[in-house]
Amino acid sequence: MFRIDYSYMDYKRLMHDVAERIQARVHNNQLIFPPEIATGHYSFIQLPNGLQANILNCTFHQDWLIRRRKAPGEEFYTLRFDELTIRDSLVVTIDDEKLKEGNTTKSVAYLTSSFSDWSYFGSAGGTFKGIQVLFNKNWLARYLDINTVENVLSTYISLKAENINIEPLDSKYKQWMRTVMETDEENPLRLAVIQNRIMLMIERFFTHLYDKMHNPAFRIPLSSEDINRVMQVESILTKDIYQSPPSIQELARMTAISESKLKKDFKTMYGFPIYEYYQKARMQAAQDKLLTGKFSVKEVAMELGYANLSNFTIAFKKEFGVLPSQLLSSH
Repeated sequence: MFRIDYSYMDYKRLMHDVAERIQARVHNNQLIFPPEIATGHYSFIQLPNGLQANILNCTFHQDWLIRRRKAPGEEFYTLRFDELTIRDSLVVTIDDEKLKEGNTTKSVAYLTSSFSDWSYFGSAGGTFKGIQVLFNKNWLARYLDINTVENVLSTYISLKAENINIEPLDSKYKQWMRTVMETDEENPLRLAVIQNRIMLMIERFFTHLYDKMHNPAFRIPLSSEDINRVMQVESILTKDIYQSPPSIQELARMTAISESKLKKDFKTMYGFPIYEYYQKARMQAAQDKLLTGKFSVKEVAMELGYANLSNFTIAFKKEFGVLPSQLLSSH
């Protein structure tokens, strides 16, 4: 079994400790897993303003345990953005609370404290794409200008595993995660791009958290089973954004939920009706393509299935406020 067990708050040291344990070489703050352990890599990134981040992108070939034990001293927080494809089982533990998942996908952002034990215990065959950011209260108060940071964090952390789904990763988060995971190593701006996307994710998470926790009903009013079903629908809906989506009837049948409940629960989780959400994800995919500079507006429109270029242009401007041609010229 592959195992990472630590209690200190230094991500660069952690990466080198893992490399030494599995006898892997670190190059440019990245290690490639030996094939008997996993396919993929583990990276360390230094972010602006003194923040540290880990990036994990792999499929495990063994059962695996990642555990951070509670640590004395100053309290630190880990902000996690995790996309997990669970083949058999995954157990998330925060102190004495456990949340068990099986044969599903899970895409969530959440916080943990260094004053609590935390772990993932997963089975072989699971895919783990994750970004973890380390910070303290002073950083949050100073750089994000949240004056009530103490109350926000203490209230959130007290929820532990009960509300681990408080921030589902929607298509915008996933777009930024893809950029972090897939930016070409030969790109001279690679580090700047990765730092930028992670900082955008941090800002968005805390803005949402701050807004929600000033609402007495901020908890997602859905059961864990309902949340998992809606996440499964979102995953099916956005798996291949260039193909026509399943009908609501088909999505409901795939996830064993009524159409009316599916529509209601999806909007509760992601803030938009199903097909409006899908359309936003399509436009974000189009924006990604255009920003590479490798595709024309017509090529992107055709790949998304638009027979009429003007319809694509109208949809794009509605979403982003600029024409796709203007985005290309400004880029």
